[in-house]
Amino acid sequence: MDEYSKVFAEYVVNLRYEDPSPEVIEKTKMHLLDTLGNILGAHEMPWSQMVINVVRQMKGEPQSTVVGDGRYPMITAALANGTMAHGIDADDSGARPSWAHPGSCIVPAAYAAAEAERVDGRRLITALLAGYEVGCRVDSAAYPGLRDRGFHATGVVGTIGAAAAAGKILGLDEGQMVNAFGLAGTQAAGLDEWLFSGDMSKRLHAGKAAMNGVLAALLAREGYTGPSTVFEGKYGLLNTHAGGYDPGRLTEKLGEEYKVLSCKFKPYACCHELCPPIRLALEVQRRHGFKPEDVEKIRIGLNHITAENQLKEAETPLHAQNHPAVAVAIALVEGKVFMKEFFESYRDPRVVELGRKTEVYADPEIDSTFPSKIGTRLEITTRYGRHSMFEEDKPPIPYSFVEEKFAALSSTLLPGEKIERIIGVVKGLEKLGDVNQLSEHFS
Repeated sequence: MDEYSKVFAEYVVNLRYEDPSPEVIEKTKMHLLDTLGNILGAHEMPWSQMVINVVRQMKGEPQSTVVGDGRYPMITAALANGTMAHGIDADDSGARPSWAHPGSCIVPAAYAAAEAERVDGRRLITALLAGYEVGCRVDSAAYPGLRDRGFHATGVVGTIGAAAAAGKILGLDEGQMVNAFGLAGTQAAGLDEWLFSGDMSKRLHAGKAAMNGVLAALLAREGYTGPSTVFEGKYGLLNTHAGGYDPGRLTEKLGEEYKVLSCKFKPYACCHELCPPIRLALEVQRRHGFKPEDVEKIRIGLNHITAENQLKEAETPLHAQNHPAVAVAIALVEGKVFMKEFFESYRDPRVVELGRKTEVYADPEIDSTFPSKIGTRLEITTRYGRHSMFEEDKPPIPYSFVEEKFAALSSTLLPGEKIERIIGVVKGLEKLGDVNQLSEHFS
């Protein structure tokens, strides 16, 4: 069999806008809109502003837009936009089995390159699709080995997807694309230690993946070489980064089954596996009308990986966004949750008290169908009785919600008429002659 990088290179280079169905095109555009909303929603966060300040200091040719700011070299624009895209933890998730957030890496890389190259909407859509199809397959192949070895999949496999998308925009041939994958793989990184420390490094992983993907594609276009055995080699990505992996998933149904259709949107700004217990907790509270002070005990049954997140009291917003006990406590105290609650309520004494009353455990029944299904078992005991709910899998998010989510996230920076205009342009992106026409609406 050919080396996997050569199979991917042939696929990316030969992928045409006309190849996928209209359903695939529409889903790809909605992931673009969702990611742009996340970027706008994270713009004012301190970690976003720190990265933007560094980008400003670096200056350089004004090729691409840092959303909400100005124009900079495409590499640093990808860095800033990628960091913001992952900056509030409301970005999309990959096709199962997976652990990465593809949009926050692929969209900033493709968009920065698309602006610099002044490509049309169809070419941007095709590049995004290429990034999702390659990146999601690498994510699945390395699952769950990346997490088992302490790597954050977004930073690792996101670099590969970003290189595919940027390389498609930059017009790489097959040989150059092979080199781009090799150069992306040698830069792939991101440690999961943030889970415990609650620091800012997680936000940077997507930004660096986007930046490194663009860098890999630019270097490959110049003739810079990388290892063609970057995936399967003795010291390739799978062997070095993943304790367990399945190389068959790399190319399974490539060109036949579009992984972007199985990627998920998030309803809340937190770890995707925390969205179901939050939703169930709010539903139980709505049905039975209890107050936080009425709760005596909470039990949350999840898959064994998510159940490892055992903190009951958050020291930073990132803890609140990734540890089930804290996230559910915030939802019950606030009676609702979307984004700001994770950043403002995690130190509320009522949240701390509920977190301490919560047990998070690995449920054997849920684990038996994981990761093909993401199940949740919730039990809340109050002074009035015990209430429980079980969900076998998460319901899909309708496109109408993605538009509402974009409007909500972008409203702090943009007026309503611009928000509606951006939604309309993205929905008709295939008609756009120059991607920069979309960028005009971001300021």
